[in-house]
Amino acid sequence: MEAIEQAIRNALTKADARNPAIRQKVYESAWGAHERSLAANGALDDNQREDRRERLKAAITRIEDEVQATGSITPPPAPAPIVERQEPILAVEPARTPGQAARIEPSLKGPTEPEFDAPELASNEPAAADNYRPDRLRPRLQRKTERRKASGLTKVIIVLGMLAVALGLLWLVASGIINSKPSSIPPSTGNPATNGSHEPVKEGELSPEGNWIEIFNPSDMTQVALAGRATATIAGDELEKYVRIQSPGETDDISFQVGEGVLEQLAGKRAVFDIIAKTEDGTSTQIAVSCDFGNLGDCGRKRFDISDASKEYLVQMQFPAGKEPGGGGAIKINSDVSQSGKPVDIISIRVQIAN
Repeated sequence: MEAIEQAIRNALTKADARNPAIRQKVYESAWGAHERSLAANGALDDNQREDRRERLKAAITRIEDEVQATGSITPPPAPAPIVERQEPILAVEPARTPGQAARIEPSLKGPTEPEFDAPELASNEPAAADNYRPDRLRPRLQRKTERRKASGLTKVIIVLGMLAVALGLLWLVASGIINSKPSSIPPSTGNPATNGSHEPVKEGELSPEGNWIEIFNPSDMTQVALAGRATATIAGDELEKYVRIQSPGETDDISFQVGEGVLEQLAGKRAVFDIIAKTEDGTSTQIAVSCDFGNLGDCGRKRFDISDASKEYLVQMQFPAGKEPGGGGAIKINSDVSQSGKPVDIISIRVQIAN
């Protein structure tokens, strides 16, 4: 959890941390990356997942409090050298010659301190050294401190109210009252992924907490192959990385390799491939997805409308029984069916055996 808090702080340091919209986007990105990590970690039970969510909420709360209090945020600095505080030194004037009134004036030597409007002495009597009483200033300092606290109380209440609303929404999402996870059916094409009998994925058949097999992760580009003028580059930030693909033409596909070992697990079973993707901010495009699994057949050619929100796009396939893969396969994606070369960000590709 310390690592993701550090990532949030680093992301805010590089952005305009004073902008609430930017902070909200960073928090949402961190929450989404954390949820995907929980979903991919099958070793955690429900209590452990909920505990990690609560710890992330606490980290976001600490960071937001820091931004509201200081107006900026920086990564935890290296331990600073301890500077010993130089205390004020009382210096007493030397004794005067006989005939002069003996007068001892206190003086301060040391770092200049802010003046607190100390009152002048009320009488003309000589001042003794014990007349210097810093305690006389404390009531006035206390009143000024209380006024400063009172002036900032309204702002603190407003900030805490906004933060409480945000945390409430996060709790509603985490508890499942509001479902923030993408639907199991592709959301935008009107043509849901079908299996070998052309039946669409039904609600409840695909468990988001099931055993997923990872096919592609942006940290490993060795599984990506390009055809024609297609391009693929790594992009993103510390919270979320992705590969940005671009297909200038109809035959310029980007292939994501599916290992022979993965196909051996899928042979004779019904499987659902999950492509998590999005476009650049404010853009949309339609992609084409096809599969080539050698002896195990293919999934046809399917189209999906992609928006700038990260969503899941599902391709379902019934693998034939009694056949061996005989090698690896590939999932091919063309980023723009209209052939205008619009890019698409592929966050991950995975597969799950359907129940």
